[in-house]
Amino acid sequence: MPDSQLVLVGLWFVPWAATGAQEKGDTQIAVLAGEWKITYTNDAVRVYVIDTGGKVSFDEEKLKGQIKRKGAALLLEFEGDDRLERLTLGTDGRLFVEHYNPKGDFPDKKPAHIGIGVRQK
Repeated sequence: MPDSQLVLVGLWFVPWAATGAQEKGDTQIAVLAGEWKITYTNDAVRVYVIDTGGKVSFDEEKLKGQIKRKGAALLLEFEGDDRLERLTLGTDGRLFVEHYNPKGDFPDKKPAHIGIGVRQK
């Protein structure tokens, strides 16, 4: 057989083969790991520290939270707090934050504030 010929024997896509990595962690959450400085439309500024598992520390208010997936949305809820934030990582690397207060306003009402986060570390 000449070198210029290519024989394709078979190509199979097995959808369940990818589930092992997905079960170990949500990569869209893990990619948010780091320290973020978020500036909101009401001029508030928050610094969040996010780990690869989606645990969030907001030291200024001594709050701990968790990012969880609900459908396509990444939602941040803090323990003992009635606020909720929807997080979206932009293609430019900024974190877009929709702040709902109270959290019951999500998803039917507009967010109370919008924030834009920039990774610090």
